[in-house]
Amino acid sequence: MEDRSEQEIVYGRHPVAEALRSGRPVLRLYVLAGARGIPRELFAAARERAIPVVHTDRVRLDRLARQGNHQGVVAAVGTQDFVSLQEVLERPLGSPRPAFFLVLDGVQDPGNLGALLRTAEGAGVHGVIVPGAGSCGLTAAVTRAAAGADQFLPVARVEKLGPVLRRFREGGFEVVGAAAEGPEVYTSADFRRPTALVLGAEGRGLTPNLVAQCTRLVRIPLLGQVGSLNVSAAGAILLYEAVRQRQS
Repeated sequence: MEDRSEQEIVYGRHPVAEALRSGRPVLRLYVLAGARGIPRELFAAARERAIPVVHTDRVRLDRLARQGNHQGVVAAVGTQDFVSLQEVLERPLGSPRPAFFLVLDGVQDPGNLGALLRTAEGAGVHGVIVPGAGSCGLTAAVTRAAAGADQFLPVARVEKLGPVLRRFREGGFEVVGAAAEGPEVYTSADFRRPTALVLGAEGRGLTPNLVAQCTRLVRIPLLGQVGSLNVSAAGAILLYEAVRQRQS
């Protein structure tokens, strides 16, 4: 019963707290019987939303979390759904900040996707857009890597990214693609404008058809022997360059 396809498992005190705070449908809360230090707000949120709390043993929690570091707390939650593209595009309306979107071309590793969502939410991104094929879903592993940030940042899945980037470009956006061979250093991009930041998949980078839709192609200088950065690390650098520019 605990492994139903319509639910996912989130574990760890902070990810579970974020799932509760976001309003995501939490089906059941599992807590280690007799454990000390479990935040009281978890129980308060469960009571407020009438979420069943099951006090259980470590063996069951270890099995639910698949031996992950659950810290005595596991939640069974409804699967996270993608939102419509229109919902993502409408997020900047009424915002004091210029529109800022993150477009991910086939990021398949849940750790990378979760880390990118966590950084993007912190950097004030209004929404994330991914393709339907070749991209990681919004799984429990993504939620763990995002530390719950995916609960607050809408993610849209579209059939093809090319038309979306073309729409941005025609709407006056700065469409910034990251590529090792980019002709400009990333600090040259003007992130103060409405911006779509485009990151490619692990390994292959951006596909040629998406490169053609970018208004700027930028690189992150590498001074050592390694030829590229992890996509989540590269994304963090670029996202916080945008924060730096927008705050100044």
